[in-house]
Amino acid sequence: MLTPSGWLLLIGSALLVAAGRIFGSDELLAVGVAGMAVAVLCLVFVKVRQPLRVVSRSLQPQEAHVGDDCQVRLEMANPGRIRTPVLRLADHISFTTKRSTSSFQSPELLVAPVRTDEGLTAAYRLPTEERGRVSVGPLAITLTDPLGMSARRFQLGGQAEALVYPAMYPIGPPPRLPGSSFDAVRRSPMAQSGEELYGLRPFQRGDDPRRIHWRSSARHDELIVRQFEEFSHTHTTVLLDTRSAQLGTEADGERFEAMVSAAASICRASQHRGDQIRLTTTADFDSGFGADSAHLYKIYEHLALVSPDIGSLIGAVEQLGREHGGGLIVTLSAAVDGTEPGSLVPLGSQFSSKTVVLFAGSEPGQRPHRFVPGTTVLMVDEARSFTEAWSAHTATGDEPSATPGPTATSTAEHRL
Repeated sequence: MLTPSGWLLLIGSALLVAAGRIFGSDELLAVGVAGMAVAVLCLVFVKVRQPLRVVSRSLQPQEAHVGDDCQVRLEMANPGRIRTPVLRLADHISFTTKRSTSSFQSPELLVAPVRTDEGLTAAYRLPTEERGRVSVGPLAITLTDPLGMSARRFQLGGQAEALVYPAMYPIGPPPRLPGSSFDAVRRSPMAQSGEELYGLRPFQRGDDPRRIHWRSSARHDELIVRQFEEFSHTHTTVLLDTRSAQLGTEADGERFEAMVSAAASICRASQHRGDQIRLTTTADFDSGFGADSAHLYKIYEHLALVSPDIGSLIGAVEQLGREHGGGLIVTLSAAVDGTEPGSLVPLGSQFSSKTVVLFAGSEPGQRPHRFVPGTTVLMVDEARSFTEAWSAHTATGDEPSATPGPTATSTAEHRL
């Protein structure tokens, strides 16, 4: 199609032809015909030229968290017999969360002429300011003639999707309280004979090679072994409060993002220590226990799209209280007092260590008054104070933090 300059040339040439016919001027007629011929030749130029061919599209790195530097790399080739003209490239990008969907284009790239049978690599930065699902493609290529009178647009290549996971805090795993050996070595109720399969876990030095589960090892790209009878991993459960009734304003939205990042960070730190990790929410999501990287990224995938929803904190806690328990539990919530007093009482003594992290709002709130005895309460006043509060909490355990942070100064920690 003609560009604005091309339309101006074509209309001007037509007017010159008309004026030449009216006034009998061969000069005006010749100039007008020449201008129209240039416009037609420009259209033919872009019609017969072949654009670049998209060979592959990749994201580097493929696993990105909020704030990470992520690039989209395009591998292209010239399939024609002559070199390409100057091209303009732009990718269509769609960003989806459970709250909204937005579409925009990547920054436009100018590509110099590419010779025949040569390749070209183009890259641009993918925005990762928010967690969610990112869809990249198709690629829009604009081909213009040397005079800029006509242009032709192509859409090439398929779509590539990626998840932007929550931001991560540099924290250590939850501390194991001194003397809490209840979960250090726990016998599975499903494996009383010692020969029944309890689950799968990553291979560790000293494991019997005969217990390697080759099918799972090929799928997860790491050695996975069958687990029988007893296991020596601490169980860590993270309960994320996703009740929308507690998160209604824009400021609460930022608070919820901090809670999601805290849940992801605690799961990662616990998994790196070798724990069996589990994520549950008040919206009835339950990841189950697992210790391999595939299970961790299953949790990441849910947290990348989670949003405030309906649910009950009491219901989620009662469900956990009815189970066998054991290990550590960390509850991340915006409020558990006032509307639901005593909501953590059903936990009882099922867990050897109980920690509640309250992300307080801007308005002064009332401290929860009916927690289970022995529960550690961390008050977080703003998003950045979580790292400080958690670092102070992990420093009280018998296991030092793997990534210690600054000492908490403004965040209070209370053991009730």
